[in-house]
Amino acid sequence: MDNISFGRYLVKLREEKSISQRKLAEMAGVTNSTISRIEADSVKPDPVTLGKLSIALKVDKSLLLTKCGYSEIPEDFIIIARKTGELSEEKRAKAYRIFSETIDKFLQEDDDEEEE
Repeated sequence: MDNISFGRYLVKLREEKSISQRKLAEMAGVTNSTISRIEADSVKPDPVTLGKLSIALKVDKSLLLTKCGYSEIPEDFIIIARKTGELSEEKRAKAYRIFSETIDKFLQEDDDEEEE
């Protein structure tokens, strides 16, 4: 995943959707100066503001919380979880088993390396 600041990330999201700062502010119910300061990395938005931005931009709030540093869940895992949620129950169970087995193998390898 890109390792860019939250402000730059917000600019990228906004520009991908062809939304001006003023329009995003209006859609999110915040001031234009709030958007401007966030994009300039002058302020870190609080979780409530992130929730408003997620609705306005139609992106997952968890992704914004992670990108802004409020969550320790890696961004890649949020994306995987979102995609997995779109699967049928049967396929989701299968994906979970595969993921769980793979993670267990990686953890075992780490334990083995630490013992050496």
